[in-house]
Amino acid sequence: MSLISPSDLKSLRRSLKLTCEQAAISIDVKARAWRSYETSADCKSHRTIPERSLRVFCERHGVPYPPTSNDGRLLSVGCKVISITAYKGGVGKSPITVDVATELARRGNRVAIVTGDVVYRCSMRDDMREHRKLKVLNSPVTYFDESDVILYHAELHDLERKLAEDLAEEGILDPGEIQFCYGYQVERIKRKKGASHALSRLVEEYDYILLDLNRDLYRTLLLSNVVVLVLDNRCLSSIWSAEKYCEDILALNGGRPISQLYSLITNHAPCGGGTEYLEYISDAVGAEQVRREVIESYEHQSEVYLEARKLKIPMLRTLMTKAHSMEIARYNSTRGFWDGYCYFDSVVDFAPNSLASDEVRRLTDEIIDCTKREYTGVAYLPRHG
Repeated sequence: MSLISPSDLKSLRRSLKLTCEQAAISIDVKARAWRSYETSADCKSHRTIPERSLRVFCERHGVPYPPTSNDGRLLSVGCKVISITAYKGGVGKSPITVDVATELARRGNRVAIVTGDVVYRCSMRDDMREHRKLKVLNSPVTYFDESDVILYHAELHDLERKLAEDLAEEGILDPGEIQFCYGYQVERIKRKKGASHALSRLVEEYDYILLDLNRDLYRTLLLSNVVVLVLDNRCLSSIWSAEKYCEDILALNGGRPISQLYSLITNHAPCGGGTEYLEYISDAVGAEQVRREVIESYEHQSEVYLEARKLKIPMLRTLMTKAHSMEIARYNSTRGFWDGYCYFDSVVDFAPNSLASDEVRRLTDEIIDCTKREYTGVAYLPRHG
């Protein structure tokens, strides 16, 4: 006898905002097999989901096992997992992640960040300055290194298989050469074997978990309730890298729409006509140069924004301006290098009344809405080729 009915299994999948393809990927079966699990038991095509597969599904998605109570109620956890991500570095994904997490925590939520960001890891070295340790201890957000968290049941197996495949492809057998070429993967597997945390348990302890996983599409797609793709309005290559991200994650999802994927414009800087600078410029040639530079800047941003719209990803209404970088500059202006802005700082804390903090609050409101929203995702279609 199955521990869950076909209709309850379907309801559970939908409550997690997963397609049949995503659910199937998470337990390593074909989408056709998953659909047979959800088909009514009266149909010839029905198959009972194996107990082991149901257990794996629950563990990977943070659902209690078995997923039904003794009186037949369907169980699911309230924790929401959010990924703020990008292929291109330097677009602000980590600061925005920390800002949103801090704002969620200030509202009384239990919040954690699971991160593989290199800046975080450098900040956590043994030689880290004492004040940064204090920032971590006093933060309303709990931080976990991704290497110390088992993100899903089969993760360690997947990492070991990937390393074995890479070594076989390169024909490497010498231990020294393995360490030289694949030392990072070896160390990661070692850390995962000694991991003291599992995401399936963390979702029971926190209301929100934000992932900062550095281009890890598989885990981002598998684990997230909402994925926010950051687009830098200053940089056309940011849009090109986002296009590649969309192509790759769509392929990973079997070509099906990614219903939980949204885009966020950052460094949005509406330009004036340049007249505000003219009182400081005495000669006509200089004034004309200022006007021309302002117009060129505006035209560039307009071009980048147009390209962002062409991605056909639902765009969040919140626009992040340069206010964030300006507040960081002000914050650093009165501090030395070791006391300045670092991974754990948030404008919500050090500039709570600023435009930047208002933008973070609006973004947080919108992301919360997205975790509750039901809609049919837009299938991403590559524009080239």
